[in-house]
Amino acid sequence: MKDLFFPSSVVVIGVSPQRANLGKEIARNLLEFQYTGVIHLVGLDGGVFLGRVIHRSLEEVPDPVDLAIILTPASTIPGLLAQCAKKGIRRVIIESGGFGEFSSRGTDLGREIQDLARSHRIRFIGPNCIGLLNLSNGLATPFATMRNVFRKGTVGIIAQSGGVALTLVNMFDSARLGFSKFAAIGNKLDVDENDILEYYVQDPETQVICMYLESVNDGRRLTRIARESPKPIVVHKANIGPLSSSIAQSHTDALANDDQVVDAAFRQCGIVRFQDIHGYIDFVKVLQLPRMRGRNMAIISRSGGHAVMAADAAYTYGFDLPPFPESFLAEVSTHSRAKVIRLANPLDLGDLFDFDEYVRIVEQTLQEAAIDGILFLHTYFAAIEGEASRRLLQDVAGLSAKYDKPVATCVYTENFEISRLHKEFDFPIFNSPGRAVHALDTSIDYYRRREFIEAQKGSVGSGPAYDRSAVKSLLDQALGAGRSPLLHEALRVVEAAGIHVPPWQLIEDPSGISDGFDHFPGPYALKAVASALSHKSDAGGVVLGLPHAHAMRAACFAMREKLGQVQVTGYLVQEMATGGSSHFELIIGAKRDPHFGPVILLGHGGTLVEILGKSSLRVAPLSPAEADQMIDDLPGSAMFRGARGKPPVDRNALKDAILRIAALITEFPEIDQIEVNPLVVSESGAKAVDARVFL
Repeated sequence: MKDLFFPSSVVVIGVSPQRANLGKEIARNLLEFQYTGVIHLVGLDGGVFLGRVIHRSLEEVPDPVDLAIILTPASTIPGLLAQCAKKGIRRVIIESGGFGEFSSRGTDLGREIQDLARSHRIRFIGPNCIGLLNLSNGLATPFATMRNVFRKGTVGIIAQSGGVALTLVNMFDSARLGFSKFAAIGNKLDVDENDILEYYVQDPETQVICMYLESVNDGRRLTRIARESPKPIVVHKANIGPLSSSIAQSHTDALANDDQVVDAAFRQCGIVRFQDIHGYIDFVKVLQLPRMRGRNMAIISRSGGHAVMAADAAYTYGFDLPPFPESFLAEVSTHSRAKVIRLANPLDLGDLFDFDEYVRIVEQTLQEAAIDGILFLHTYFAAIEGEASRRLLQDVAGLSAKYDKPVATCVYTENFEISRLHKEFDFPIFNSPGRAVHALDTSIDYYRRREFIEAQKGSVGSGPAYDRSAVKSLLDQALGAGRSPLLHEALRVVEAAGIHVPPWQLIEDPSGISDGFDHFPGPYALKAVASALSHKSDAGGVVLGLPHAHAMRAACFAMREKLGQVQVTGYLVQEMATGGSSHFELIIGAKRDPHFGPVILLGHGGTLVEILGKSSLRVAPLSPAEADQMIDDLPGSAMFRGARGKPPVDRNALKDAILRIAALITEFPEIDQIEVNPLVVSESGAKAVDARVFL
């Protein structure tokens, strides 16, 4: 990847001096950004552009070339790639459109250039992209005409859309953030987001990584890189509709749609995800400030109304506003004019006009051990107090760095003055207290997640011990029959995995149920066993609370009648699972996501699974602490601790069941989905009442 960003020479292919030609704009940008390497131009018509000869073919270029930038019709790309290979060029940016995004013929062309590139060991970005911009060496490959006005900073940008990449560059520049590099990767038929991300993680010029993605090529690799990254990774993942059109086989597949999996995977590996651009920018801003290590905030405002707005934001995001010491407030009061404002936290300084005193107040506040950070709100008219206010803001930013605590500054003034602040200052200015507080809240969550991830390294072992050979034998038996396991076989898989299952018996012929049925005590649950029955309860394939064998026989015959044409293999009689005085029906499921691999789900189970809907997701394998987090994340999990005199459930048994299902989906690639629903969890343990396995 470094060879793509730091070539010593480039050739732009597709250049013409004609007005409408876009290739010449790439050449113009390279010169505008003062690219430090050698520039060659190639175009069929030849000629001269900006004093440089346009060669009619790549063969005419006299020198070796490190990077080719191509903007010609899609149909010409395979031939040009072959010429690049002959010339010894191993890095290419293909900006041409007309591939898979356009037509089926374009898809075929895409496969052709992929094959060519692999055979010649060429790595390429694109097609359908604007390529790279590296402010260190002036490499600027977009075909949109640009000006070299951007501030160099430490943000690295990766985007599937060239338009979004340029928008981010402009917004970061306006917010005084600057960027180091951007990569607009388009259709990413070769180099993808993971390749660039891995490079940025190692790049000393990049400290924060910002991404815009419409699809994820290899989610497992993405999360692995992110988990190991010491640098914050911020992602706007768009295109959030389900990516799969397949009909859900199980509740797990329906509850864990693609975007929920993306959300869970990103959170688990420490990626911060946004779906609005303002929150995205605000979070990157707040990363420029010292870390806020707790939730105790001081609000210092020149305006009482803005202080109220800030207090509302603090309440909304769960920040505490500890009181200032009385001695501190008394000292502040001596500097006010009319002494008509009651001083507290938020601290309204509307009656105080000495900006030097503002600085002293901010410094004293930062010295308070009980304060983790400050939200500083300042309002002024530039023509009257502009110079003094700019000096004040600069002093406040210096104090934030001095005491290693964040001071999030929110300024209300004229638009032209805000623009001036962004141009002159190296610290962030926020547009509203709500956005500043939201950014601080997100940063606290980010740093705590990073600490959790660091603490978990090495704690994901081989998982719990269980009878792996028995599981393998059961799966092989079903595969040999060309089907997924039936109900009784799925229960055996779960039992072999070490999860407790209430006693059960498979009955092939209902007339064989004798009045003296004594395999286990009743009452009984009766379930139809049929490969075509995915949701047994909905079809009438489950009857509960049967008191004796006679009732079981009658229920079997009634069930056979109700199921009609469904081919029933047998009937499973099971001891009714009693949960004690306090029990919950949950679902533990797992599915194999095409991008992120095995995904584990914990949700409310039984017949309410799709009504309640909310679930907790993680990507497997899991550490025990991550399984604990899954339980805590489930809505209503506080009930598991016991309420209104009821005992708490056996949390360890629930956690153990989660880890065992995670082990199954991780260790047996033939399992596509597995689900225990319901898992009855009580103070005395956890029991898998029903199970399904899809291969």
